[in-house]
Amino acid sequence: MKIGWTPKSLRAFKRLMRKNPNLRPLIEQILRQLAEDPFHPSLHTHKLKGDLSNIWSSSIACS
Repeated sequence: MKIGWTPKSLRAFKRLMRKNPNLRPLIEQILRQLAEDPFHPSLHTHKLKGDLSNIWSSSIACS
């Protein structure tokens, strides 16, 4: 599976890593899970609508 980064999401990731470097292992684990099973319930994978209807999106929330 190809995992893509938008410029905005890449900036947000870099900012998050600067502020919270201790989250790196958790984020790496979540990205591995996304690559292995993109439809795992914890990822909230859903198909986009409208002009982006051929793209899937996943949401990751750290609590």
